[in-house]
Order: sequence, then structure tokens, then C-alpha cells
Amino acid sequence: MRWLSFPVKKKFNRNPVNIHEILDRAHQIAENGFAKTIDFTTFYDPSLPPVPGDQDLLIQVFLNLVKNASEAITDATREDENGGEITLTTAYRPGIRLSLSGEQAPQNLPLLVEITDNGPGIPQDLQEHLFEPFMTTKPHGSGLGLPLCAKIIADHGGMIDFESTPGQSVFRVLLPIASEKPETGA
Repeated sequence: MRWLSFPVKKKFNRNPVNIHEILDRAHQIAENGFAKTIDFTTFYDPSLPPVPGDQDLLIQVFLNLVKNASEAITDATREDENGGEITLTTAYRPGIRLSLSGEQAPQNLPLLVEITDNGPGIPQDLQEHLFEPFMTTKPHGSGLGLPLCAKIIADHGGMIDFESTPGQSVFRVLLPIASEKPETGA
């Protein structure tokens, strides 16, 4: 028997990282592996400041989101030669604040990352359960990818949500910007 659990607030260094380098790495891995038939489009805001984070963990998050988008498109277009499209977008959205448990003041989350796919969309009856552990529509899926992504993003002081309609799903990640000095802990 295999036991699965999420790590309890594993400490990691939150060093300033460039979100575009993280997205480019996830994009490169996807394009050279599981998403060879998918067209990628990027709309990056070049003026974005760094985010405080663990580069490897953030690559894991965005790689998982891109993989989910790729699988949704691939499942929907098996007979079609066109593999669909994934769009990676970044933007600066001042004014977005989130109250985190244990924090006194709301946290500013001005950095927005969107992963958009033109797959079939997420069925309405699954949408409210999407970030629950073991919820999956994949025959061989564990249902731990999105809950783990949400935990990693929350540990980085951010949040993740989504919007899905037939023909399009958009996953949004909101993150804080890095302060002058590296942070330790999570």
C-alpha cells in the first residue's frame, strides 16, 4: 500500500525569481515532451518585478498546469491533427489583495500568470471539487496535481483559481512581488 500526503510547511528559501524564466522552462519541457503537437503563444509583461519563491517548486506548479491543459486538449482532439493551443500570459494587476490565515494585513498579489487552453472545458459538476485531493477525470490520474499546485502557491503567499467554459479553461495564479532581501521559511 502506498501512502500519499502533502508535506507540512516545508521550509524553503524565497529568493527573487523571474517568473518568465520559470514559465519558459515549463514551456520548453512541455514542447519537447508531452505537448509536441500543441501551439504555444506567450504574452509576457516585460516590466514584471521578481517574485519571492523557490524556482524548482514554481516550475513544478506551472509544468503541472501546462500538462493538464495539454492533456485536456489532446483528449479532445485525438482524431484531429491540430493539437490545440495553450497561451501563457503574465500581467501586473495592482490592487489585488488577499487575507491569509495568520496574517494581520492583507497581502498584495499584483503578479498574474494565466494558462489558457482551448480544450473542451471542465465539466460544471467537477468545477467546485477541482482542488480537492483525489478528484480526477483521468483514467490513470491520482487527483493530487491541482491540490499540490494550490498548496505550493499558497506556501508562496499566493492563490490559484480558474474559469472554464466549453472550449476554454483559464487557470490564474496570483503571486506577491519580491522584497529587497531574500525571505526564508514558508
